[in-house]
Amino acid sequence: MAGTLIGANTLMTILNSCTSLESIKFDEFIDYDALGLAELIKKNEISPSELIEVVINRIEALEGTINALTTRTFEKALLNAENINMESTFAGVPILMKDMIDIEGIPRTDGSRLLQNNIGNKTVDYVKAVEKSGLIILGMTNVPEFTTTGITDNELFGPTHNPWNLDYSCNGSSGGAAAGVAAGYLPLAHGTDGGGSCRLPASACNLFGMKPSRHRMLSGELDGSHDMFKTNQAISRTVRDSAALFFETQDKSGQYFPAIDLISGPSVKRLKIAYIPDGLQEFPSEYSCSEACKEAAELCEQLGHQLEEVKHPINGNEFFMHYNNALLPKFGPLIQMAEKVSGKKVYDSGLLTPFTISMSEYAKKITPEETRKGQEYLNNLANVFKPIFDNYDIILSPTSPIETIKLGVISPNDQFINRKNKLENLLSLTAISNAVGNPAMSVPLSTSKQTGMPIGSMFQADLGNDKMLYELAFELEAAKPWKNAWAPNSIKYK
Repeated sequence: MAGTLIGANTLMTILNSCTSLESIKFDEFIDYDALGLAELIKKNEISPSELIEVVINRIEALEGTINALTTRTFEKALLNAENINMESTFAGVPILMKDMIDIEGIPRTDGSRLLQNNIGNKTVDYVKAVEKSGLIILGMTNVPEFTTTGITDNELFGPTHNPWNLDYSCNGSSGGAAAGVAAGYLPLAHGTDGGGSCRLPASACNLFGMKPSRHRMLSGELDGSHDMFKTNQAISRTVRDSAALFFETQDKSGQYFPAIDLISGPSVKRLKIAYIPDGLQEFPSEYSCSEACKEAAELCEQLGHQLEEVKHPINGNEFFMHYNNALLPKFGPLIQMAEKVSGKKVYDSGLLTPFTISMSEYAKKITPEETRKGQEYLNNLANVFKPIFDNYDIILSPTSPIETIKLGVISPNDQFINRKNKLENLLSLTAISNAVGNPAMSVPLSTSKQTGMPIGSMFQADLGNDKMLYELAFELEAAKPWKNAWAPNSIKYK
């Protein structure tokens, strides 16, 4: 069961003051995005506290089915609603944060029993900007344990179910965030993307997911640094919500990039797009994913963009050898941490799942020399992509070469080595942009004819060209709107 920071009496008072669960299908605010809700607040058509009550009602109606949250901060949110700057962009609209970021006074568990009692004692700069934008934190969303499985399922909180089909996962690691938005809890949720962690859940849930350029956003780390792989942004129902949050949370100091003005619509510029319908070399794409990408390519051509089919420049086996050698050593110390905390051998401690333990054991066998070579390989990837970006503005590919995975296909109780290939297949197209640092987005333009599940298409730009992606996203959204496509297991149909 998810953690809570709200007392039972307070919760009952809130629920009793709200519309009854039986009438939640008459929720008049369900079709608004976050900016739309902010406008209602600014017009005094609803107050921030009233809107929080509406969202709490939605969560209570479906959370037993979806399991998107780990921690609820309802009481704190209601207190914060009393001091909202009505001139701020989001003016009191609720948001859910991913349970992998530090916020003072709120648990950060990373989906693991090892950190289940970890309470943040400092709020990172990125979250400070989220709150300054007028958003009110309502809770934390579920993640895989330390992101290891790539599927949002862990022993501490259990699996998050996909609102489009409860048998399916939401991918990961921002799976709880995507599930909360797809279920209609609210229109916007925070996510982090370290290997596809915003884009893959967005693809699985028919939502828009953005990974900005490395160093573009304010730091999400306690020491103010920037993780080589991970960036903070959002999963949303509309492009404009994501663009507004991007504007509010970008680093405007000019240290790495010039600040970008608020992006509010498409550009008239026609783009030259490198079209990659298949996966990495040695990692072929499933037919349904290639067909979805083809649909996206045809839409781009209809909009006047120029497309040319190219071969992916990366050999998948070579990439993952170096990627794993560079990335996985950071998981090695987890075993020692669990044994130190418990005083027991790690498998007896109950603090880490078999998947995480076996990944950590795998990581400990990676030599410093292999890690160094892996880092060198990743640092050179920008040069590999340079010829493409010298000739094209954008790269279009499937978000993943495989469809959304069913729950249980990768489990916290599995051994890493037995699911390594499946996990690499899932991440193979998204992880590249994290390694290079380029901005990338998953856009919900297709549905699988085989499974009926959503399939996203991924667009990547060269480092720093985040604005170009957002402008294209606005254009694609106008041409093929997705906002009003609702999952069967959502508040829309409750």
